[in-house]
Amino acid sequence: MAIDFCTGNTIKEAAHSEMCASLTDEIQDSLKDKEIPHEAFIELILDLNPYGDKVYSSKEIRALIEICILIRNLIKEKRIVLFFNELQEVCNLALQQNKLIFVIKQ
Repeated sequence: MAIDFCTGNTIKEAAHSEMCASLTDEIQDSLKDKEIPHEAFIELILDLNPYGDKVYSSKEIRALIEICILIRNLIKEKRIVLFFNELQEVCNLALQQNKLIFVIKQ
C-alpha cells in the first residue's frame, strides 16, 4: 500500500495537496532491509498504522528532515534518494507555510 506524505492544515486539505511525497511498497521493502541508525526512523516512517491516520507535528517534521538527510548519506539507491529528496521538500514547505504533514494511504 503506497503512503503519501502531504501538507495541509486538515486531512481534507492534505488529500487535495499537490505537494506530496509517495512512499511505494517497493521503497518500504527496501528500507526494511537497511540498518538505519536513527531512533525515530522506524516510528515515523516504517511503523505507520495501515488503518489509522498519522499527522506529523512540527517537531516530528524536523525529525523527518534529519532522517531524510541521514538516509541520503547512507543509501545510494536512486529511487530511495529521490523519495527522501521529495519528502524533505514536503517537510520544508510544511514548516515554511506553518502546516502539518498528513499520511494518506492509497
